[in-house]
Amino acid sequence: MERAVSPHLMTERTVESCWSQARQLKGDGPSYWLLLVRLAEAALLCAGNYADNCEYEAAGDFLVNPREIIVHRRGDDRSTTKNRHGRLSEQFGLEGVERHRSMKRFSTGVCLQITKPPLLPHMAQVLGESGCISQSFIHRLEELQCRIADALAFLAAWRVFDSVELWRRLEASSPRERVFAESHLCRFDAQVFHRIGADLRRSLVEPDHRSPFLSGPHMGEKELKRTSLATALAPASSPA
Repeated sequence: MERAVSPHLMTERTVESCWSQARQLKGDGPSYWLLLVRLAEAALLCAGNYADNCEYEAAGDFLVNPREIIVHRRGDDRSTTKNRHGRLSEQFGLEGVERHRSMKRFSTGVCLQITKPPLLPHMAQVLGESGCISQSFIHRLEELQCRIADALAFLAAWRVFDSVELWRRLEASSPRERVFAESHLCRFDAQVFHRIGADLRRSLVEPDHRSPFLSGPHMGEKELKRTSLATALAPASSPA
């Protein structure tokens, strides 16, 4: 994960894989929750980097696009996974002049089930409901998700749709305009990510350490062992 936090290597798939492995550990001590907090911070860094580079779809995947939607057919046991970035009409061959009528018939015969919500809202829900995370970090999660969405909205309103065009626009802008544009981008850095990592490592050797990222009683019978935590972190160091 230390290497994957590089903006050039980290992806939604990388973060999601690390999160899934961490959740399987089912801990309840400070090491477990700091690991989840750090992964949420990594997700913010990745989504913010996507937004700043005009990667609308990739940033939107983190914020609003469910990772998995199952299409269930009414009256039988058949189900299909929806193509994440495609339209139902395309996936089920409902294009053409009769598209609207076909979609109306289709919609009465199926129901959609979100089985994997977008990653950042999912993380925020898990951490918020835990009772173990500081309110300041929960607020940070909410605030920076809004900032990512606002950055995408600004770039769309500025009619910039790729990073090269954004660079050219910034270069051609006056200093005042450049400052204004930069103030509407994310430009996240990894300082908080590394601070969480330092607290995580310290919690493994100092069980009584109180991290500002956590709240309430942090010790529990299921506290992570060093070996299990190392196992969780090892696969994350490889790019997806």
